[in-house]
Amino acid sequence: MPETIAEFPISPVVKKFADATRIAANTNAGSNAKIADRDTPLIQNCWYILDWAGDVEHALKNRMILGHDLVYFRTQSGAVTALQNRCAHRCFPLHRSVLHNNDTIQCNYHGLTYNSEGSCVKIPSAPNKDPSSIKIQHYPVVERSPFLWVWPGDPDKADADQIPDYDWVNDDAWGYGDGYYHLDGNYLAIHENLMDITHFQFLHGAVLGTPNFAEAKIDVTEDGNTVDNYRINLGEPLPGLHSEATGLGKTVVNRQAHSAFVTPGFHEAVTLMNDPAGTQGGRNDYHAHILHLITPESQYTTHYWWIFARDFNPTVKKWDKFYSDSTRAVFTEDADAIDWMEQQWAKEDRAGFREANVLADKGAVAMRRIVQRMADAEQAGG
Repeated sequence: MPETIAEFPISPVVKKFADATRIAANTNAGSNAKIADRDTPLIQNCWYILDWAGDVEHALKNRMILGHDLVYFRTQSGAVTALQNRCAHRCFPLHRSVLHNNDTIQCNYHGLTYNSEGSCVKIPSAPNKDPSSIKIQHYPVVERSPFLWVWPGDPDKADADQIPDYDWVNDDAWGYGDGYYHLDGNYLAIHENLMDITHFQFLHGAVLGTPNFAEAKIDVTEDGNTVDNYRINLGEPLPGLHSEATGLGKTVVNRQAHSAFVTPGFHEAVTLMNDPAGTQGGRNDYHAHILHLITPESQYTTHYWWIFARDFNPTVKKWDKFYSDSTRAVFTEDADAIDWMEQQWAKEDRAGFREANVLADKGAVAMRRIVQRMADAEQAGG
């Protein structure tokens, strides 16, 4: 690596989670060499995205999260509440019921009514009985713009400090495109897709790939329960996604990129594009920062939100739309690939078949090994 190229540091979020999980990861490592696969139990004790905060009003919404069927809404006070989406009486779906102005939900089957904490407050057929012994599950929810986070696991373990810090996206120094997908595939396939980005020039072509991208050396760092892939590409023009938005066109630049597994629900990618010649008014550095927010719906289906942020032309709205549209097209290709692989497993799940791993899979294998440790610990009551 030339001495003029300084290593682009990983983000504070990755460092924070590495520090927070290092002791637990080392303690649980043992000699377990197993790696997680599509059948590994989902990690319940983790924060996951529930929805865009701006899309939740005082109206009932419904979403499946890690096998939990939820009904949720914004209360009159402005907070968002999430509850088990079934009446405790006869399992009628509460999202098909009535939300009153006092933030209670009245079941549309027999009229049992629940408050925003999930406690029954009224049984029409037993007006003289105390209804408080009847409850449905209430889930911790935290709003961090532009998202809502939910904790599907043990509520006593829900610590809001474990939510990744991305408040910088709300700063005027950054503009971003965003989007959402529902995928028919296990969530680990998405994390793996993000860890092994050698697929860029093959699956996405000129939009993201460059001729030498797949051959770039990858440094993989496993720290605590985080995995970081770091690569450098020297002396190439930018791919189509960035060439026009940065104004650099065919200018030869150097690129450095991190792609990091942070939690089962959060993956972060950061890129530095360096123009040594400063062809645009003397500016040398351009940054892209992508948040991948991955929420299993079930064992084999997944919710996937993303934010593709940039610090170049941050206030120009046409570039927000450009990055929303462009990344949606790119991620459609990813979604198709994951869907097709899931279909392949479903129609021909051969006994004893094991996928082969190559050098570029080092980060993905490390990620799967971490998830397996987390699943083992959780299943053991840890």
